[in-house]
Order: sequence, then structure tokens, then C-alpha cells
Amino acid sequence: MPKTIIDLKTRLYFTHKGTEKLFEGRDPADGVELAERVSGDTSVGHAMAYCQAVEAASRIEVPPRARFFRVILLELERLYNHIADFGAIANDTGFAVAHAHCYRIRERLLRLNKQLTGSRLLRGVLGVGGLVRDLSVPSDLLTQVAAAVTDFNEMVAICMNNTLVVDRLEGTGVLSARLARDHGVLGYVGRASAIDIDARRDHPYAAYQALDFRVPVYSSGDVKARTEVRVEEVYESSKLVAQACRQLPAGPVRASESRPQPFVGAFGIVEGWRGRIVHWMMTGDDGRLHRVKIVDPSFFNWPALTYALEGNIVPDFPLCNKSFNQSYSGNDL
Repeated sequence: MPKTIIDLKTRLYFTHKGTEKLFEGRDPADGVELAERVSGDTSVGHAMAYCQAVEAASRIEVPPRARFFRVILLELERLYNHIADFGAIANDTGFAVAHAHCYRIRERLLRLNKQLTGSRLLRGVLGVGGLVRDLSVPSDLLTQVAAAVTDFNEMVAICMNNTLVVDRLEGTGVLSARLARDHGVLGYVGRASAIDIDARRDHPYAAYQALDFRVPVYSSGDVKARTEVRVEEVYESSKLVAQACRQLPAGPVRASESRPQPFVGAFGIVEGWRGRIVHWMMTGDDGRLHRVKIVDPSFFNWPALTYALEGNIVPDFPLCNKSFNQSYSGNDL
């Protein structure tokens, strides 16, 4: 008879990397490369939040072309991560074939990322004021994205019509709306527990105010809901990439440089694929970074996992954990 989880003590912060400290003393423009490495699978999200903080402090207006490209990059990052997560969740129910196919689709998207930017993880493109260089959109980018999503949709249909898979997802790892609000959870974890929040809509940045998209919200708060939010966000992300590509204007991709005033603090807020990312920065009287503070959504979401696991059987721990899939690196700064 499987054991029931009575209590779970989450022990994080084993590795304090000192990431925030590494920003201090750098030129603001040189902090982007470090921001990309706060959490490897969220290179665009963290780099964009950092850039927006510096741009706000410097009163830099990012050119329209760069703003649309930023949407494309952020949504491509959301696509490959959500698709990989769906496969990993299916794998934790014992359905390994779905895992293999989702990682095949993920690889296809990573190669598309490299074709667009030269980096599988979309690094080395974002810069303070826009992009470090203009990008040439592959003629078949939208075709490739649509084909990957169609392929993914087939795997979703196979999994969600498999009663053995669905039975493992329904009612497992429930995080109630009350507990979700109490912990201030973000991203797909919050949206699966009836928290209707998304920085792309609530605090528009880049070119999101010019684009049409829907924020999926569920109320059951279980693994199935967290999975379904990911699936719908894949569809929405593919639509956003298509809209941004079609509306992509001509023009420069980087504004002229302007340095922040000494000891002026500013925020950058971005809806990363896990949820809202916030970077705060301040420069000293020498124009270099004096302090940078980073809040990854994992900081809010990790503690809630403890409550979602209560009363579940021990074999469901990997499934619940993967449905949250928070970042150790983004949390243990």
C-alpha cells in the first residue's frame, strides 16, 4: 500500500551562488550576459527584465522593431519549455513515449532558435536599448512553429485521451485558490488555481499591447489544470509569434545609449514562462551597478508545493514536483 505524504519540508538555498553580488561594479550594459544565466531555461525572461530595468532608469525608448522582436524571443522560449514540461509530466505517469516525442519537438524548436539568433537558448541578442544586432527572420519560421505545435497537439490528444494518464493527473497535487493567493503564486501554477494574473496583459511591455492573446485560467488547481494551462499557453504563444512576425516593422533595433542617473532605482517586469520576473537595479555615482535585486517566480511558488503535496501518495511526488517545475538556480541566488 503506497505511503501517504503527511508533511513535506522543502530545503532550498543549499547553494548560494552570489549572483546578485556579481552584478555590482559592472557597467549596466555588461549585466545582460549575467542576467541570461540567472536561470538557464529562462535566458530571455531574465535578460529582458534586466534590460527593462536599466532602460527605465536611463529613460531609454526601445525602437518598435526591437519591441516586436522581444515578443518573438520571449514566446519562443515559452514554447520550448512548456512542450518539454508536458512531456516530462506524461513521463511521470509512466507514459514515456510522450516524453520522447515532446523532447523531439523541443529539439526542433531549439534548432529554430539557433537558426534565428545563433543560440539554442536565445542568448546574446538582447541588449540595453533593444537588441545588440538586427535579426533576419527565416522565411519558414512561422511554418516551422506551426508544424511543431501541430505535432505537439497530436501528442496532447493521445495523452489526454488515455485514461491511465488522465487518472494520474486529475485530483493530484491540488493547490486551492486560497492557498495560492496566500502564497502569492505566479505563472501557470497560479493560473491553474484560479489566479488570473499575467504581466503581459496587466503590465504591458515590449509590443504586447499591440497583440491579441488570451490568458488561460483554471480553477481545479491539480496537476491536470497545471498541464492544461501549459497546453493552452503553447497555442497562444504560437499565435503571438505569428502576429509579431506579421506586424514586424522596419527600422533600427537599438536606441542610442544613455546612462542612468546615480542612485536612481528602477524595475523591469516580465512574464517569463514560469511566471512574473522582476529585476530592480540602481547605479552608483560612478555610473556602474550599485545593486541588483532579482525575484524569480520560483521564490513564491516553491513553498506552495509543500501544501499541494499533503495527502498525496509518495509515488505522486515526482508528478506533483514536475507539474510545478520551479527553478533551483532562479531561487538560490
